[in-house]
Amino acid sequence: MRPVSGWGGRVLATLVPAIALAGCAGASPSLSTADPVHDLITIDQLVEPGFTVTSPSAHVAATTLGDGDAALTSALAASGLQSAASIEFQRGVDFSTSNGPIDIVATVERLAAVSGASNAYAATVRHLDATPGAVPTSTGPLGDAAHATSVVRTTPGALQAVEITVVWRVHNLVNIMVVRGRYGGTRLNDALVLAGLQTQNESAPGGA
Repeated sequence: MRPVSGWGGRVLATLVPAIALAGCAGASPSLSTADPVHDLITIDQLVEPGFTVTSPSAHVAATTLGDGDAALTSALAASGLQSAASIEFQRGVDFSTSNGPIDIVATVERLAAVSGASNAYAATVRHLDATPGAVPTSTGPLGDAAHATSVVRTTPGALQAVEITVVWRVHNLVNIMVVRGRYGGTRLNDALVLAGLQTQNESAPGGA
């Protein structure tokens, strides 16, 4: 794994205190009513060069978010899912020597209430942990609650690829950040930097 140094370390060090404050803003947080499309991380916020948008930001339904898991789909609907949006970025690099993510999928779900968001977050965590080969991983301070998993698979070319998923809640919003890349070249910190930037979008004027 690459060490946390240079711009990566500086960005993460700057974001962590701000992210931690998101979970300590007060006992009665204001609810987000904004369109989740506007909370998604943008291409100009990505910290690695060469990415393009492969799936533009668009609203997604509970069935898509459920990813084939009927229990998760039902839990999202029952938790008061109002709106959700997702976007995907990719970059073309030599996978065998690549460092950093080569595929990024960001999602924001807006629930009607904080209690519903907490239930949706918990259901998503259960879904991720049940993925074959998933390894639960701590995230450190991130929003009001956060969880991560990593899954390693062998590609047809006998190289190892990793998928790292971070799910976190900010008030009545549930966020999911998925990064994929070469195992050993893509790290949890890559996902956490992106998560911090998306959280800033939700904290911006007119956002959450």
